Amino acid sequence: MAATGSIREALESTVFRSLTALVARLLLGMPFVIFGIMKYANMGRMTAYIEKGGLPGGVIYLVIPFQILCGLAVWLGAATRWAAFLLGGFCLVAASLYHNNLADPGELAFFTKDFATAGGFYFLWQSGPGRWSIDDWLQRLE
Repeated sequence: MAATGSIREALESTVFRSLTALVARLLLGMPFVIFGIMKYANMGRMTAYIEKGGLPGGVIYLVIPFQILCGLAVWLGAATRWAAFLLGGFCLVAASLYHNNLADPGELAFFTKDFATAGGFYFLWQSGPGRWSIDDWLQRLE
């Protein structure tokens, strides 16, 4: 019984909560930083892909910095709620425009992954970045 209580205390501790919030932010932000860089490295192919969804190819010049900067903001916990809200919306739009062939199992997987990721971002928007973040550090300075 004592071990159960120790485990529970550890899992409910400020350090564990801070660690899980940090890991969640890193996991949520990672694909956006990576894919933003990949879009830059493959600009021609990605421009054609964007046009395939019905948007003008020039949108790539907005999408690349958006993905990288918002992903980094989530990683660092800086303007976290704004970045999470915007990336959640980005996920919903991307799923609707580019992964809407739900009869294709691969597209269905991307569609549901994007919606699940949006859910994670909206949870982050609601709960905040946690203690190990620039947002929390700035708040404690006030």
